[in-house]
Amino acid sequence: MALKYRPTTAKYRGRTKTLYIYYESRDRVRGGKVRWKSHVKRVYVSGTVVRVERGTFTNRYGRKVHGLKIVYENPRRAFVAEREGKRYKVRRAIVEVTKFVELPEDARNVRIHTKKSEVEPTLMNVL
Repeated sequence: MALKYRPTTAKYRGRTKTLYIYYESRDRVRGGKVRWKSHVKRVYVSGTVVRVERGTFTNRYGRKVHGLKIVYENPRRAFVAEREGKRYKVRRAIVEVTKFVELPEDARNVRIHTKKSEVEPTLMNVL
């Protein structure tokens, strides 16, 4: 029996946007030479992007990470919470979420695209 394909974005509630991060970094090739090679990373964002920063950051586990810091806003519905027999209402709110995307320190020409066709030659076409 074949299993139904479950998309990667199924874990997010609501709509998700796919961002394609294009960058070039040095790669070793045959003969010990080094050349610039283009790479693409796919990132899923479940809200509206507020800002994108590039640099070295400390993630929530205390590790230094070099790359992009993507900050986006995620809407949260109102709900009723229950703790130790007491019920209370939580209002709807907009939550700010931070996502780190690791990039090599020598990465250059870093660009963010929203369409797959803009980075098609470098992204493997699996599906």
